[in-house]
Amino acid sequence: MRPVTIFLLATFAMTAPAIPAFAQTPSPPAPSEATQPESDTPQAGAPAERQDDSPEASPAGGDRIGVPAKVWAVRIAGGWEADGQRGFSRVIGTFEGDRQKLTVQWLAAPDGRVINAVELDDEEAAKLTFGDMRAEPEDRGGVTVFLDTLPDRDGLRDTWVLIIGAPGEARFGPATN
Repeated sequence: MRPVTIFLLATFAMTAPAIPAFAQTPSPPAPSEATQPESDTPQAGAPAERQDDSPEASPAGGDRIGVPAKVWAVRIAGGWEADGQRGFSRVIGTFEGDRQKLTVQWLAAPDGRVINAVELDDEEAAKLTFGDMRAEPEDRGGVTVFLDTLPDRDGLRDTWVLIIGAPGEARFGPATN
């Protein structure tokens, strides 16, 4: 046999007995819901506890970062630069009862601090159900976001356009061709 083959066989022979032991080691028990922390000070790396017990503040099952169930979309739209600052904008889609609401936020780089936010208020759009969002940066700065509605009974979709500029600048309306 070649030395490489002997080495591989010897390595396998030494590690193979340990593999079943790893698979059979029981997992530690899950923390009990009733278990209270011994201290009010959060430990490093531990998520902060929520003070708000409303359904809106409760994370969805399995959601480890706490995104409320009413959020249906978060889209990074693009970068912005104004008044010596720079960052990126994002569009957040949420449900408010039976309507959808869109909000544009401008975040500063590098810390992600919200500089400005604009809630898009359009009665006609609030009645629609948007399903897809796609962003296209503009050559002159800013970004255009296209929002498509879900297909209606005839399979037709409507497209709406959101033009995002510097912080606080956002225009929203149906697409015109």
